[in-house]
Amino acid sequence: MEIEKQKKDNVVVLSPKGNLVYNGAIELEDILKSVYEDTCNIILNFRYVKYISANALGIIAYYASCFREKQRGFKLIQINTNIKKLMDLTGLLRIVEVFENENEAISSMGPRVGKLEKTFLWSREDVS
Repeated sequence: MEIEKQKKDNVVVLSPKGNLVYNGAIELEDILKSVYEDTCNIILNFRYVKYISANALGIIAYYASCFREKQRGFKLIQINTNIKKLMDLTGLLRIVEVFENENEAISSMGPRVGKLEKTFLWSREDVS
């Protein structure tokens, strides 16, 4: 399986060309590990992916958590209906955001203030 990699500023867009099963899941893990070691945000483009294994879902969940801990973006785009249902059933959609296209995903990263941080900032009492 081929995984196309494009870098745009501080965002790496990975586009797997094929199904994320068996060796495809291993290749995805290898490339996610290398991107994680950089200081980039990541977008996974599922345009050419029809099937995904449980192993690949676990890899995505693991790296989504790792990126979140480092306050870096980890977004998914162009997911087909069946994969989206599977991600919903497994709870993956609770830890990773899905967008229709690359521009939406990139603009969602904006200034790196996540949902939790925004909630904290707005809930703090004024201590002046």
